[in-house]
Amino acid sequence: MTTPENTPPTTAVRRRRPRGIYPRAPASQPQQRERKLPVYLDQSEVNALSAAAPNPEARLLMLEQRRAGLRVSEALALEIADLHMSSDRPTLTLRNGKGRVDREVPVHAELQNALIAITSFGSDRQGRLIQVPRSTAWRWVQAALGRFVEAGQLPAGRKVGTHTLRPSYARHLLLNGVPINYLSDWLGHADLETTLIYLKLVSDPAGTLAHVS
Repeated sequence: MTTPENTPPTTAVRRRRPRGIYPRAPASQPQQRERKLPVYLDQSEVNALSAAAPNPEARLLMLEQRRAGLRVSEALALEIADLHMSSDRPTLTLRNGKGRVDREVPVHAELQNALIAITSFGSDRQGRLIQVPRSTAWRWVQAALGRFVEAGQLPAGRKVGTHTLRPSYARHLLLNGVPINYLSDWLGHADLETTLIYLKLVSDPAGTLAHVS
């Protein structure tokens, strides 16, 4: 007779579930990031913000952004050797931009005159045009914004930063008929799809609605 004391231990048997009879949970779809429209200023607001710049270097930085569409990092990295102002079509050479890609950007006459005036003080000047860190550039823009708001030229609470002048530049060029593929190259976008967002800032670039009776 077997007693509880000498009963051999039982081994648990793990049963495998047959494959394929249980439905799999549907794979979760990656959530698409909501893409908001870029914040921009119209041309009169851009002019007023630049006029409120706290010093000449800050004004030059804003001019490079509003007239050449530079990222703030590109504007701060721009060197004297990258300026080509003597030709009929002046350009800037931007080195190691986003994606470490170099590009040539055409220069507006207003920016050309400012750069010629700066470099004419001495032909031996070298290095970066604006030798400040990015944090200083941010403070400059915020100081100009404060003056701008105090003057009643912009509603308080509008989010304006060092990047705002870049979409403002893009919108201004589209309103003036610059082809979007040109604009995409000048902004340094790797894909035209990136530039298309700026078309949403231009509801009626040709002024068609004004001719509708």
